[in-house]
Amino acid sequence: MRLRQQRATFPPHERYMGGRAWPADGVRSTTTTPPSAVGGWIEQFAVGLQVHDAWWSVERYDDGAYTLWTYGLDGTSWASVDHEPGETEFVVHQSGPRRLWDETEAAYHWWSDRGRPGFERFGLTAGPRSTVAWLDDESCPVPGAEWLR
Repeated sequence: MRLRQQRATFPPHERYMGGRAWPADGVRSTTTTPPSAVGGWIEQFAVGLQVHDAWWSVERYDDGAYTLWTYGLDGTSWASVDHEPGETEFVVHQSGPRRLWDETEAAYHWWSDRGRPGFERFGLTAGPRSTVAWLDDESCPVPGAEWLR
C-alpha cells in the first residue's frame, strides 16, 4: 500500500468539462457492455494493463443507477457510461483525443474472448529496455502492455 504522500492526485471532474455545461463536447453513443462488466478486480486489472494513463470513478444515485467515469491523465480525455437498473443498452459520452470507453470496451472484450483468465495466468517480463505483460506465456503479450524505459 502506498503512503498518503505517494498517492496520485487527480484533476477535478470540472477540469475535464472545461467550464462547459454537460455534456460539454462529449459525443453520445450507446453500448451493450454494461459498466458493471468492468467493475471487478480481475476485470480492472486486465483492462488497466491495456488502458494506460487513465483512472475511474463511480457516481451513484439514490435509485440504484450510477455513472462510471473514466478520465485520461492528459486532463482532456474522458468518458461516462450510465447504468440504469434493468436496462440492456447504456448511454456513453466521450470527449478528448482518446476514446476511453472504446479502449475500455476493447480491453474487456480481449480479456473475455480469452476465457476471462484469472490473475494466475498473467505474467510480467522486465528487461533492460522494456517491461511486457503477457497472458499464459511470453508469446502472448497483452495488447498495449509494454512499457519502454
